[in-house]
Order: sequence, then structure tokens, then C-alpha cells
Amino acid sequence: MNKRIQLDSILLFALVIPFIMYYRIGPGDTPYWLFGLIFLGLLLNIIVDLLDIKAVLYNRLKQILLGFIILAVVGGAFFAAIVVRHQTHPIYMIHDMPLQQEAAVRFLLDGKNPYANDYFGTFVEQWPYSGTETNPALYHFVLMPFYILFALPFYFVGNHMFGYFDARMPLLFLFGLLLTLAYLLPLEKDKKRLFIVFLAFNPAMLGFMLEGRSDVFMFTFMFTSFFLLHKGRLVLSGIPMALAFAIKQSAWPILPLYLAYLYFKTGNIGKTVRSLIPFVLTFVLIVLPFFLWDPKAFLDSTVLYLSGGTPHSYPVSGYGLGRLLLQIGFISDAQQYYPFQIWQVLISLPVLVLLIRFLKKSPDVFRLIVSYGIFLFVFWYLSRYFNNSHLGFLSLVFITAYFWPEKKVSTK
Repeated sequence: MNKRIQLDSILLFALVIPFIMYYRIGPGDTPYWLFGLIFLGLLLNIIVDLLDIKAVLYNRLKQILLGFIILAVVGGAFFAAIVVRHQTHPIYMIHDMPLQQEAAVRFLLDGKNPYANDYFGTFVEQWPYSGTETNPALYHFVLMPFYILFALPFYFVGNHMFGYFDARMPLLFLFGLLLTLAYLLPLEKDKKRLFIVFLAFNPAMLGFMLEGRSDVFMFTFMFTSFFLLHKGRLVLSGIPMALAFAIKQSAWPILPLYLAYLYFKTGNIGKTVRSLIPFVLTFVLIVLPFFLWDPKAFLDSTVLYLSGGTPHSYPVSGYGLGRLLLQIGFISDAQQYYPFQIWQVLISLPVLVLLIRFLKKSPDVFRLIVSYGIFLFVFWYLSRYFNNSHLGFLSLVFITAYFWPEKKVSTK
């Protein structure tokens, strides 16, 4: 039988090359010896496909080469972005959300409420939002408390070891955890490598992650919950799912599907409720102190800011229905309130019912993930904003669904 080049080798080549030609992977200009090592890794990856060697050795060599390329490319890009930023300017090549996270950590350590304070006088104010409009993020911290709390150990370690903290430090750690969990899934070796390649070099997501956007930050915890569900650990899965909910609101639309999944797996409302205890306790313990600290400020920032219910709300933006209505003049001002909830109820709820019925036919993790992706897609399109990073996140969800193992594990 003739040996052939495998798809993961070609895909890796096609995704890595444009990335390293666009992004720096060294603190200065990318060193040519690093280019050479990456090229060598890509070439060896193809050559190994053609060798007549035992499967065990083949798989080991492919794992080593893939790991090296991820470390050199993704690790090098993150290292370069962090170092160059702190050598040049605080807002260099970083999104405003991680800038807010850094400021929120300092607020919290100073005893100030991150949800009740504005962000004028921080690096968020210097971030180039618009030449004519004020960044609404200066008035609100939109993400949930665990986004701040999880960063605290990295803040102390970063300042102790490097003299500064960059919000991409915890993000890079979580990205490594995501890849590790994906590797531990019981997949065929070739499918496992493809999954890792798509996760590590997804062009719809990698650039946003390098800016420090928070999607992978949240999704790693949701992925951990999926991993535990696949292992039949229904109760334990609630803890990382609650942590995802306590990071970013994009996790919340999975709630009715997650509840339905638990019910279909247990077949009993009482057991379903008991399975939810760790989820509820974890979420309440993290969120309640911040809510009680200043309920109005917390709700304004985490709920009303996104729906247009505050004086400095997130504007109608992106590529969804909101921008369409703005373009045709149905909405006259991107800052004004518009009841997108009407569209979401009329369209999203029937979609949710169909997805729950789809999940009921075969309640497995694959159907849970793909149902979440479809529901989130519809919900987001009909919302006030549907931005480029949201599409990138959806690609991450659907990639995960595609590669999710088919094997079902009994519930414990």
C-alpha cells in the first residue's frame, strides 16, 4: 500500500504559514532561525507520513512535531505580543477587554468594586475605540466576576517573575488546558491530531485570542464540563459549567439545553435537581458577593449594558439583525434602545424547542454542543450586537461538535 500525505499535515501547513507571515513570533523581527525550525517541523511532518514505520512510532513522531509547532508558533506569538507590548506601549496589539481585566484586578485588590467604578484614567481610556465616540466600556465592566478572580494568581506570579501582569497570561494557560483536554478525548489518532490542529490554528479565532479576547477563557471551562459529561460525571460537570457562566454571558444560552440534557440522562426531576446542586452553589458563591456589593451597578454592567438599558450601553453593531435594521433606517441611532428581545422570543424560542427535541432523541454530548452552537448563532444574530469574534467563537463550538467522540459512557 502506498503511503500518502495525511490531511493534518497539509492543514497544518496551510494554517501555520499565513499566520507566521502576518504575526510576529519573536519580540523583535521574527528571527530567521525560528522560521527555519518551523519550516523544518512542517516538512518533517510530511516526511513522517511517507515513512514505512510502525504505528506506535509514527504516532509518537507526529505528536512531538505537532507539539513543537504549536509551542513555536502559538507560544512564540503570545510571548512576542506580551513582551513587545510591555516594551513599547500599554495598548499595543491588545483588545480593550483584557485591559479592563487588568484594571479590574487592581480595583479589586484596592478594595474598589470593579462594577461600580468607571475606567477613565486606566489604559482602557487610551485604547483606540473611535475618533469621534467615547468607548462605552469606560463606564461598565461587562464580564462576570470569575474573569477577574481567576486572573489573581497570574497577577501575583507575573509581577513577581516578570515585573508586570498581562491578561493574556491566564488566557494562554487556559488555551493549553483546552488543547490538553482535547488530546485526552478518546479519538482515533488521526482525528485527534486534526482536532488539535483546528483548535490551535483556527484562523477564525487565533487572531482574536492573540488580542486577548475572552472567548477561549470561558470556553475552556465549558469544554471541561463537556469532557466530564462524556465521562458520565453529571454532577461534577456542573462546577466547570458554573465557572463558564461566571465568566461570560455567551455561556448562558446553553442553560435550557444543559438542563434538558441532565433530565434526559437521569430521567427523573429529583435526580436532575440534585445534579444541579454543584452548579448552583458554585455560581452563587462566586457571583452573589459582587451582586450584593452593589446590585444596581452589577446588573447595569452585566445585563442592561448589553441590552441597551443604560445611558452608556453597548451600541448596535456587528453583522446581525441589529446592523441590518440600522442600515435600512429602521433604527435611527446605534446608541438607542431597541427591543431585540421580541425577535429573540419569536424566533429563538421555537428553535430552542426543536433543538431540545433533537437532543431528546439521543441525549449525547455531541448533540448538546451542536444544539448550543445553533441556538447561540440564532440568538446572537437577533441581538443588539453580532461581532466578528462571535463568529470566531461559533466556529470553535462547531469544530468541537464535529470532532466530539461518538462513544457513549454510562452515567454514574
